[in-house]
Amino acid sequence: MERSEEIRRVVHRWMTAISQSDAASALGRLSEDPGALTIGTDLAEWWRGEEARVIWGRQMDELGGFPVSWGEVDAWEEGTVGWASLKFVITWAEQRHEARATYVLHLEHGEWKAVQIHWSLPQANEELGMTLTRTFEELESAVRREQPDLSGTLAADGTVTIVFTDIVDSTVLLSRMGDQAWLEVLRRHNALIADTTAAHGGTLVETQGDGSMLAFSSARRAVACARAIQHAIDGAFADASPPIRVRIGVHTGDALRDADHFYGTTVHYAARVASHALGGEVLVSNLVRELVAGPGVEFLESREVELKGLDGSHRLFALNLG
Repeated sequence: MERSEEIRRVVHRWMTAISQSDAASALGRLSEDPGALTIGTDLAEWWRGEEARVIWGRQMDELGGFPVSWGEVDAWEEGTVGWASLKFVITWAEQRHEARATYVLHLEHGEWKAVQIHWSLPQANEELGMTLTRTFEELESAVRREQPDLSGTLAADGTVTIVFTDIVDSTVLLSRMGDQAWLEVLRRHNALIADTTAAHGGTLVETQGDGSMLAFSSARRAVACARAIQHAIDGAFADASPPIRVRIGVHTGDALRDADHFYGTTVHYAARVASHALGGEVLVSNLVRELVAGPGVEFLESREVELKGLDGSHRLFALNLG
């Protein structure tokens, strides 16, 4: 192993981005591998993969910029693996708080990305005089307070759960059923989607052909709605020949809102998740699974996939519809 000037500079720029609350630069240095781990001082601050981007990004928004000074960065590398450590001081409310950080990095596509981070610093609740979001449960509670009903608010941006649905093999069904019968199926299908979404407190953002996009302020309500849609489809088209099957994908993240529509990576991600779902299946991202897993919500299996237009591999989970 040898000392690494490159990793020293990477960590230096990283700390600068954090002190300036430059979330895009700081979070962009995290590995996209779902096994990547970020650890904080608080026992609840133990985040893997995408959840670190969501919650750590939220914390940077809550803190804003703050003065940080640090000494020498001790950085090493061997092959495609590197590691670094440093001591730093946060100045907050005219008080100095000493802290430490360690990083484990991996060379991905020519760039050093963090696969494990451990920050040890004074707990915000006790010494910095403010409360930071630490878990998905706290994040979702905050989102509910800030944006309790997406269908009735015109808030521009924010965290949202996006659901995509579409009928499998619709072209084949159309050719076998004929125009008039297919139109009737679409009408019944669209009404069912709209009614179920409204019943679960969601917003029907748009319907295009045999597909729909839904938005929810709660990941749990989104997943509950997706499950209810599958049961409703099964009941409404139990005697249909050929069978009518719908696939559904769910993802949570930050999205831009313009009038009555949503845009951004979260929307794109949710659409790609749906494209991997099978007929009659609800497939969710790892982030959604972390948000909703618990009593009454179980998953049958997971699979590693590549999502078109998104780097790396992504683990998706099939919801138990029982």
